[in-house]
Amino acid sequence: MRKLVALLFSLLPASWLSAEEAGWDYRLARQFSGRVGEAEKSLEEIRAALPALPFVPVADQGGTGGFASLHLKAEPDQEAGHSVTIRFATPSPVDLVALVPARRYAVQGLEPQFGMPDSFAVDLLDAEDKPIARIADETNLWADPVRAGHPFIFPVNPPMEAAGLRISARSLKPAPDISDSPEVSNSFVHAWAEAFAFSGDRNLAQGSVVELFGGSPLPAPWQWANEFLVDGLTTLGLPELPAGAHQNVGWMSEPKDTANEGVWIEVDLGQVREFDGLRFFPAKRPMSDLPSGFGFPRRFTVSASSPAATEPGAKTPMEIGNPGHNPVVVSFDRRSGQRVRVEVTQLWKAFENYPAFAALSEVEVLDGEKNIAIGAPVRAAGGMGTVFGSGSQYWSAASLTDGFGPDGKIVSQREWLLALGHRLSLEQRQHALREEIRETVALWRRGGLIVAGIFGGLGLVLLVALPIRYRLREKRQLVEVRERIAGDLHDEVGSNLGSIQMFADLAESHAGPSKELKRIQRIAAETVSAVRDIVWLLRPQGDHRIATVEHLRETCSIMLEPHDWKFTANEAAWQCEMSDDANRHLFLFFREALHNILRHANASQVAIHIECDPAHFRLRVSDDGSGITPEKMARPSTLRALRKRVEALGAGFEVNSEPGKGTVLDLDIPLGGKKTGRLAKPKP
Repeated sequence: MRKLVALLFSLLPASWLSAEEAGWDYRLARQFSGRVGEAEKSLEEIRAALPALPFVPVADQGGTGGFASLHLKAEPDQEAGHSVTIRFATPSPVDLVALVPARRYAVQGLEPQFGMPDSFAVDLLDAEDKPIARIADETNLWADPVRAGHPFIFPVNPPMEAAGLRISARSLKPAPDISDSPEVSNSFVHAWAEAFAFSGDRNLAQGSVVELFGGSPLPAPWQWANEFLVDGLTTLGLPELPAGAHQNVGWMSEPKDTANEGVWIEVDLGQVREFDGLRFFPAKRPMSDLPSGFGFPRRFTVSASSPAATEPGAKTPMEIGNPGHNPVVVSFDRRSGQRVRVEVTQLWKAFENYPAFAALSEVEVLDGEKNIAIGAPVRAAGGMGTVFGSGSQYWSAASLTDGFGPDGKIVSQREWLLALGHRLSLEQRQHALREEIRETVALWRRGGLIVAGIFGGLGLVLLVALPIRYRLREKRQLVEVRERIAGDLHDEVGSNLGSIQMFADLAESHAGPSKELKRIQRIAAETVSAVRDIVWLLRPQGDHRIATVEHLRETCSIMLEPHDWKFTANEAAWQCEMSDDANRHLFLFFREALHNILRHANASQVAIHIECDPAHFRLRVSDDGSGITPEKMARPSTLRALRKRVEALGAGFEVNSEPGKGTVLDLDIPLGGKKTGRLAKPKP
């Protein structure tokens, strides 16, 4: 038992685990279950891989909310009842579809999957909106404890030519308390932040036509609209991969008093290049109380020039709302040039008493989806020069083409979404491994407790059974010793005393009666009676032993043989039994009372009467002898032996005696007490 306990509690050093995990049950499972060690190894590999992957942010990233619709039923009556359709500008091969759950910030906190169905399907469509392939069929999403806002990634392999896609919800949640209108509070919501359909790195869904089926829009057009589903703005922030510490975080203009004071930046491509768009990455807000999209220009123009030109070419004006912390793609007709200039004509100014700024993290010049401005030199007018930010980071014009955003290396949206999907798969695997370890530990805990309970129960049984067995054996041995002593007394001492009494009778018949012979006969008879008492007490109780009252009667027949005696008892008395200790004191009391009659009373008649009921055993011994004088009765030595037995029995005792009129002794023994024991059941 001691070795088992030591094994349970000292299998592994506690330093291998945290204080919470390093319990005896965990160490037991890890020692004897190889699966726990394998799971721990896999968890270590996952923990090592996660820091290199992007994560889903908790903070509000700004931008638009996305698409949302209200429905009267949680489940549609037909397959396309709660659906939204996206039609591409031109049919193209689709090799990857991604859906970003919408999020909502309420009084209760962030709801990272606002309006996400519990089950939905995604179908690719042809030019007539007919399904050509089902690429996703998701169920039981609300029970997933890990997803929490991660995007859905659905590879299409091999790629399929499609003109659009349809998202069909099959089970919706009730609309949250987002409006005082009963039409909203009694409805069910279906929402997504952004939908992507990639052909290579090109997002076919951006700017597509979105059509809602079987629902109505939410009453919040500034945040929810069909076109927001394909505007390129997500709730996930910039497409960056963690890349360790980097110094450049972006470029910031000088603070201006008004938003109309212009600034410009110019990217030198090194040679004349063709391009058809720009991608701007917002700067990271320097203080938490500033909104997302801090410093993003409101209005600007884009122009290009060649080395021989002294002035920029034709300017393309642009106006963009606050994109939050999302990249913004500006597309235009294909053009060529070496220097690409962005002139900001309206700065960011969100507060009356706060200066106007222009701030960006990165500027990309796009040839299709390729950035041809990476590492290109940048000039700026109206900038603050090199400004130190937090830690070792700083703001400078060179940051605009270094390929890094404020928190990591900038990658394509496709690569970024795939990395987020990979992170989700690792986190789901991590959760499954932890659950497996917990279940394994729980299984071994139950097994350990069962084993400990079995050994504990066995130990308890041994602790109880061994002493009982020892006591039973001791009792058996004591009974055997008592039986042997009783047999020896009966066979040897009793036989010898009987011989003495017989020879005394023979001597009296030959020589005539004498005082000495009478004394020998009396002592021999009394001794025989005493030996009988001892043998009776030593032998164990059972059907072979006579009852207490019967033994008292036989004692009278031996000791009172010369006298005229009478013995009476009620019916219950003949069946009464007391404890061995009470019997011993009763017999000694009875023999002492008879001795007193024989030696001192000079009585001719003796009467013994016994009555018994469940509560009392009563004995009366009376004679017609000389009695006891009051003076003698007052002495402490008178009847001292009898009173000693009465005290041992815890009994009541009365003596009635007058000189010349005999003596009456009344003994009342209570039954059921510690000294006398309980009244035995009547013998059959």
